[in-house]
Amino acid sequence: MNIEQKVKQLLGTMCLEEKVGQLFILAFAGKDLDYAKDLVKTKHVGGFYITDDNASSLTEATQLSEILQHQAALRGCDAPLILAVDQEGAWGILTQYTDVGPGNLALGKADDVVLTEKMYQTFAQQMGSIGYNTLLSPCADINADPNNPIIGLRSFGEQTDKVAKHVAAAVRGAKKAGNLSCAKHFPGHGDTHTDSHQSLPIVNKSLAELRAQDLVPFQRAIEAGVDLVMTSHIQYPQVDAQYPATLSKVILTDLLVEEMGFKGLIITDSMNMWAMRKNYQPEQAAVLALQAGAHLVMLSEEHYENSTTDYKALQAQTIQGVVNAVKQGELREALIDTRLAHVLTYKYQQLQNQPLQPQLSSSEIKSVVTSACEKSLTVLRNNQGLWPLKDCEYSLFFATHPRCYDDIVNCRGIGPNDPNSVKEVLIAQLKQRKSTLNILDWHDFSELLNSDSVPDIVLPLVIVTEDYPLPGTRFDVQNQQDLVQKALSKWQEQVVVVAMRSDYELTQYTDLSTYICAYSSRACAATALANKL
Repeated sequence: MNIEQKVKQLLGTMCLEEKVGQLFILAFAGKDLDYAKDLVKTKHVGGFYITDDNASSLTEATQLSEILQHQAALRGCDAPLILAVDQEGAWGILTQYTDVGPGNLALGKADDVVLTEKMYQTFAQQMGSIGYNTLLSPCADINADPNNPIIGLRSFGEQTDKVAKHVAAAVRGAKKAGNLSCAKHFPGHGDTHTDSHQSLPIVNKSLAELRAQDLVPFQRAIEAGVDLVMTSHIQYPQVDAQYPATLSKVILTDLLVEEMGFKGLIITDSMNMWAMRKNYQPEQAAVLALQAGAHLVMLSEEHYENSTTDYKALQAQTIQGVVNAVKQGELREALIDTRLAHVLTYKYQQLQNQPLQPQLSSSEIKSVVTSACEKSLTVLRNNQGLWPLKDCEYSLFFATHPRCYDDIVNCRGIGPNDPNSVKEVLIAQLKQRKSTLNILDWHDFSELLNSDSVPDIVLPLVIVTEDYPLPGTRFDVQNQQDLVQKALSKWQEQVVVVAMRSDYELTQYTDLSTYICAYSSRACAATALANKL
């Protein structure tokens, strides 16, 4: 029996509840494995969104994936679960044990597609080794808005063609290691002022403008064989005046499938994000998404509010809402069958009994990460010839308020998840290289900057600025910029800014003579920087 025949036979034996459950990708709080197994057994879910919240070590992750897949194999429909992770560079999981590299913006700046391909092969190889079979990456968004609060370091850059070629390279890399890849957030989240974790962004672009810019990386991803495309909770009123992309048949079916030729699986971004929750009831949104063309409905964040929201009830309510919509005639069972047949066929073809893939060695991975960090480190201003600073004494000031670092490792499980801040890593690396470090205390030096006096410090003054893409909140960049401006007013050309972030802040510093950018807030980028400091 071939896969097509097997899927047809399965559909004939599955009840409606089983069919609907298979179209959901859910999350669960903490290490509540009994509940996760119950979702597989009684709610018939098709997969899970996994974070450090669920497994905080490689051993735990391996055990988790084995237990969940074993439970799935016991079902009448024994298709493997999708175990999906946000492993994309600037966001990542298990960062203490895996190689996340410097992130997409740095890879785009290095502009070496071989490095990008190998970096994503690394992601897929390392995730696959613990049973996580789906990368919710690469981010195919173009940084059209420098003030975008949620994309930034997650994008390969601002230039359409550059982003497109690196997205394609990322897809090829994931394929080499046998992992599913996912281009997101269709049709583009790069030109927004708003974080869709908080509210519904509106982008007033025409379809012609989207075709010329935002859609190009997605088209290249499709041509490279991307497995999934994730929708964005963004309203494009010139394309669909009624619905955001996730719920829009015009965008998902007419554009993505029929015009662009995508034959893989369409997965929604988390339906629990406030862009959806503030505007639609969960079950209503799920029904609309399936009608629009989505194959998989993801609820990946409801457990983040488990102190105020009964997320288990919300999950059950959403799944049952789709079942009820079919029973009441609002949603055709034939459509459910069509979506599910595509999902099951894809799973059996791509996730079951895959041959062993060639592996990158640990030395190759280290070389890729080091090369990417070194190639992306860029001197954008050096008017006084102060850079590099290797042999001179200088003062070092980290402009980030110490309390901001608490947000980098997020208990909600998504985001950068670096156990150590750039500050900690950079100081440790510099101590290995320099006998004397003049590190200025944030509180004391901030007070001095706010005073009228000009403190007597060792010059030049090196100020490190940072930014991290944080879901649902914003890293404090404005205060950092204010401190840099105050330092410039006191020491002018003796100020050197080193950016562990994007270079979009540079427009604020018209009087700054020396500016170096790493295009990354990852530890590996701090190590590369230490070699220059």
